Amino acid sequence: MDSEHVLIMIKGSVNDMFGEFSYFLTEIFPELYRLCKNHNIELDYADSFYSISDYDKENNRLVLANLNSVDVDRTFFISFRGQRLGWVPNENDVDKLTLETYPELVKYIGTISISELLMLHALKPFDKYESGKLIRQPPVKHALFYFRNPNYLENLNDYQKLFYTNSIMGDNAEVPDMNIAKAKDLTYEIKEEFDSQKDHPSNIIIRHYDGIWDDKLSRYDIVRKYSNKYAEINGKSSDKLMEEFGYLFDEGAIGCFKDFKCENRSLKEIIIEDFMESIKMEFPQNFE
Repeated sequence: MDSEHVLIMIKGSVNDMFGEFSYFLTEIFPELYRLCKNHNIELDYADSFYSISDYDKENNRLVLANLNSVDVDRTFFISFRGQRLGWVPNENDVDKLTLETYPELVKYIGTISISELLMLHALKPFDKYESGKLIRQPPVKHALFYFRNPNYLENLNDYQKLFYTNSIMGDNAEVPDMNIAKAKDLTYEIKEEFDSQKDHPSNIIIRHYDGIWDDKLSRYDIVRKYSNKYAEINGKSSDKLMEEFGYLFDEGAIGCFKDFKCENRSLKEIIIEDFMESIKMEFPQNFE
């Protein structure tokens, strides 16, 4: 039996999702790796933020790099969303090459966040020009969405809400909140559309989960834990990775999620079940 390879990148807004990122990489990924290895399936993990080059960051190619990261392996798209809209790129954040590569982006720039762009590119992919040729991408094969419930917000102080909500946007905070709701609704609409087709192109799973908040937990410790594990997997310097997120570590950077629950079970159990169900669908011959 030939060995199969799958690359996993989880998507979500950076500032408010490091609890989930760390949870996935340190607790869930090792178990997924072990289970898949038993069936001759090799899992790799890459962080779409850490993987972006300094050149792309300095030349308005963050959007291009993020969209391209989805195309590296369109087997799985795993996304976490909370109560923060995230970065909304405008026309000054997108260079000519980006628009030439993904011309459909024009109508979305300045209107939706990068997280929503990636979701659309996974489920309703933008046409892509590569080496002068038009590539019509199919939807990703398996899309796993995990939406964090907002009940933890009552435990946050005003400073913490800057990272986990849109309060930094002041009087306009309600509009992004509505956009988050619309993005979730769109995910359900696409799932319903695909499920109505006889041979629908994607397996979409949507869950809602609760984050267990710890007001004493250091965000630095969470990000360090993630960076150390990422460095271990990919052979990079964890100190270099930590430098990327120095802005998260001022004296007020206390409070983070210590655990996650879904349907009265650990979110870890749910995600492992969802993933393994999907991986069996993708490589049934490896489970015979």
